[in-house]
Amino acid sequence: MVHGKRLNAQKFSIGGTPRKVLYHSDSRTLLVLRTGLTSVSCSSDIVQIDPSNGALLSRFKCEPGETAKCMQIAKIGNDQVLIVGTSKSNGRPMMPNGEAER
Repeated sequence: MVHGKRLNAQKFSIGGTPRKVLYHSDSRTLLVLRTGLTSVSCSSDIVQIDPSNGALLSRFKCEPGETAKCMQIAKIGNDQVLIVGTSKSNGRPMMPNGEAER
């Protein structure tokens, strides 16, 4: 960042606990890995958000008992892919303090 340069920022609620945020420059969208969701069907997901207005554009839900841990955009040939690391648990996927278990 350049000192004295103005930064345009928006504030919007995305729900859950954001663990990782990536900016996808080709689509000009944010990819957000969230945990701590209160939904019965999943406790972790990845959403694509329009940063100009906070609109949810798409969502990928993890399976029940599966927690997304990390993600990275990688270029393979001419394509970009989103690589997501997950863990599967038979029990509670979150620790009592809301952190994803190790």
